[in-house]
Formats: sequence, C-alpha cells, structure tokens
Amino acid sequence: MDKKRIIPIFVIVFTNILGAGVILPILPLLAEGEFQATALQATTLSAVFFAAQFVAAPWLGRLSDRYGRRPILIVSQIGTVLSFILFIFAAPLGRVIDGWGLGLSITGGLVMLYVARILDGLTGGNITAAQAYIADVSTPQTRAQALGMISAAFGLGFIFGPAFGGFLAGISLVAPFIGAAIISAGSVLLTVFMLKESLPPAARGSAVEIEAQRKRPTSHFLRQPNVMRILVIAFVVTLAFAALQSTFALYAERVVFPGLDHALVARNAGFMLAVIGMTSVVTQLSLIKPLVQRWGEFNAALLGQGSQAVAFVGLALVSGPLLVTLSTIPLAFGNSVNEPNLQAILTRDSDGRTRGRLLGLYQSARSLALIIGPIWAGYIFQTISPRAPFAIAVPLLAVAILLTALLKRHVKREA
Repeated sequence: MDKKRIIPIFVIVFTNILGAGVILPILPLLAEGEFQATALQATTLSAVFFAAQFVAAPWLGRLSDRYGRRPILIVSQIGTVLSFILFIFAAPLGRVIDGWGLGLSITGGLVMLYVARILDGLTGGNITAAQAYIADVSTPQTRAQALGMISAAFGLGFIFGPAFGGFLAGISLVAPFIGAAIISAGSVLLTVFMLKESLPPAARGSAVEIEAQRKRPTSHFLRQPNVMRILVIAFVVTLAFAALQSTFALYAERVVFPGLDHALVARNAGFMLAVIGMTSVVTQLSLIKPLVQRWGEFNAALLGQGSQAVAFVGLALVSGPLLVTLSTIPLAFGNSVNEPNLQAILTRDSDGRTRGRLLGLYQSARSLALIIGPIWAGYIFQTISPRAPFAIAVPLLAVAILLTALLKRHVKREA
C-alpha cells in the first residue's frame, strides 16, 4: 500500500466531507423552520440528492476509467461548491420564485434546496473517483485496509463537520452553508495542487481497448452473478442505514431533545453525529487490518452488519442523550467495517479499466437505497412514530446478513 499516494487523497476526502458534514444537522431543520417543509419533504431532500447520484455515478465512474480520476474529482467538487452557494441564497432566490405566481405546493426557498441537492448529486463523483483512486494504488491484499483509510477520512469529516456546523448554527442557520462552501473550495484547490493522477494514460489501455470498454454496456457487469449479489447486499444495508441518516436530526428534535429550539437541537445533534465519526475513524485506522487478516473480508462484513443491527435495536428503544449516543457506536463500527470489505470483494478481480465502473455501480446501488430510504423512513417517522424507522431497519439487516453468508458460501464453492 503506497501511503505517499494515499495521504493526499485522504486529505482531500477529509476536507470535502468536512464541508458536507457541516450541513448534515442543519438541512432538515432549515427546511422545516425557514421554508415550511413537512418531515417527509425535509427527509426527501436526501432522496433527491441520491436520485441524482444514482443516475450520475456509473457515468462518472466510466469517465474516470477513461480520462483519469483527478479531473473527475475536480469537476465533482466544483459542483459541490456551487450547490452550497445555492443553499446560501435559497431564501432570496425563493422569494423570486414565489413572486412568479406558479401556484406551487411548496415554497420557492424549498424549491431552491431541492435544486441545490440535485446539482450536488449529479456532480457527486468524488466518492466513486476517490475509491477508484485508492483501488488503483493498492494491492488486492491491502485494498480493504486502504479503502478503510479513505473511510476514515469520511469519519474525520463527520467528527468535525457536524460539530462545526452545530457551532455555526448558533450564528444563523445559513452560516454553516457559508462555512461549507469555503471548506469545499479549499478541497478543490487541494486536488488541483496536491493530487497526482493514479491512472496514467498507459494504464487505461490502447485506443481500441478504451473504445471497447466504452461500448460495453452496464448490463455486462450486472450479468456477473457475484457482482449483482454484492450490489443487492449494499442496497439492503444502505436502505437500513438511511433510517438514521435521513431522520436523525428530526428524531433528536422530537425524542432526545423535545422542547429545545432548532439551533440548540442542531448543535446537540452535530455533537452526537461527531461520535459516529470518531468511532468510524478509530475502527478504520486501527481495526480493519487485524479483522481482515484474522477473519477475512466476508466475516468482517458479517460482523459489521450484525453490529449495525444491534445498534438499531438500541435506537428503537432508548431515549436519553447518553444512551442514544452509546447506541450509535456499534452502528458506526459496523458501517465502517462492512463498507470497505464489500468494496474490496467487488474489485478483487478488476483492473484500472473497469474499477471505476464497478465502484460507480456500487455507489449507484447505495444511492438507489438512499433514494428510497429517506422516503420510507420519513413516511414511517411521520405516520407511525419517530422510533419506527430504526425498528424496521433491524429485519433489513437480518436479510443482508443472510445474503452475505450465502455469497460467502457461493464464492468458496467457486474457489
């Protein structure tokens, strides 16, 4: 594992996720408090982001295989900066839309939030490109650990991002978006000046090979049984995880901190999300390597899925801030172990000419779950109870565990 190549992408991913993490505890509360969104409309903001990413991720992965990882990272991050700028000016732009008299069922400001999320999703190739970059500079034996280091950068971003966002929310609900735009612009500069390309032209194949790869349909990969099985597992696990990702701020407002104003809820939720990030970093930097070496990638993924199921049982039952925070620790641990191992299994037999597309499909599977997840979680949250999405996540993870165990047995039979 070439740490000299990994450290720059680690810093870039950290900076990028720091900017995204700033807005996590704020966005649903901004939509509800400033633009009259319902709980379902607020959680659907996550769904439209991932709907756009679902469409764009395989295409961006293919482009990164053809033109290299670095230019895709730069373009995708510029899109993120522009989306944050739209968030900053959502209120005045929304008033302009309201003045057009279109008779919309939502406010113009909420329309702008949706537009900003769609833009960020369409250009959100930074995840796929960063993962492909890491796969390029690691070996099959070290890939899970290397992908775990990138996940650790995500975790660090989620330690400082939500906490920073919660602090800025004390100034105003718009201040976190200004901070996020500045941080993300810094991430663009880091990519331009620090990052060397991991897939040089020689590694992309000849012109004939590139053209053949370009014309190869996505169905070619989906017809490979093990690829499809991994994508289904990723979809189911992410569908469960979406219950936390999309409703946590609203859950904190109604269950954990009832009666507090939006700014205080955002601050407290930001600090609680920071615990998730801290657990992720510790797991990914110090635990993935020994877990994979001792148990292998499949067993490590099963451990991660089981840990997430335990966490959701806790979140469905407890109420106090301390117990809720403690319940998020096995969730963060499980997600941190499961994700890089599934990605390593998916890419173990790939090369630089197909790796981006495979990881793009993986990201699309997750994005599809994150389209559906916020919608079902928001609906159940609104119509049943704030705890119900977490309770339903438990049987979903049981299904993922069963599918992963069956895939493990199938791969062993093939070996």
